[in-house]
Amino acid sequence: MHRTAARVTGALFITATVAGVIGAALLGGGTGSAHRQSAGALAVLVMAGAIAMIPAALFPVLKVYSESSAVGYVVARTVEVVLLLPAAFGPLILVAAGDGGLDPAVRSVLDTQDTWGYAPAALFFCLSALLLNVVLFRSRLVPRWLPGWALAGVALYVTDAGLVMFGGLTTASPAHAALVVPLAVNEMVLAVWLLVRGFRAPTG
Repeated sequence: MHRTAARVTGALFITATVAGVIGAALLGGGTGSAHRQSAGALAVLVMAGAIAMIPAALFPVLKVYSESSAVGYVVARTVEVVLLLPAAFGPLILVAAGDGGLDPAVRSVLDTQDTWGYAPAALFFCLSALLLNVVLFRSRLVPRWLPGWALAGVALYVTDAGLVMFGGLTTASPAHAALVVPLAVNEMVLAVWLLVRGFRAPTG
């Protein structure tokens, strides 16, 4: 069970990250052709779908060590997915409405989703990462340096979300990238570790 869960989780982490990067590149701040915007929105939907499946893959493993953390992880990632959905449906609505078919106020809200929608989704992502990596650190299912790195990355990511929320940074600034990259890289290292090595044998 642990081996299968590790492989599925690793694959889903990579799928979510790759789809998210593609989506961000294609959407590019709301500019580009209708086809580009639609493709970007589709990539975000793939990312959201992969994120939604990660808790299901991990729950049987995490609940052995902390059922409350396992449930919390499911809830946090579910809320994150819900908060990500406007990033997918917003561009699709804008494309469908065309240049003049949408109320200007609604268009403005959808155009600025990457600003007002990023911080709440990021905070729930950080909560999920905190819950997951505390369990991984305590259980030693993976080497402790991996969740230790993640927990440090969570602190930086939360800082970034707070700065974006209160206007201290934008998602286009270099400082934003510097704050989010450590946790993003950690997630990919964890994904590869799970695919190649899997979880260590349960210790109870």
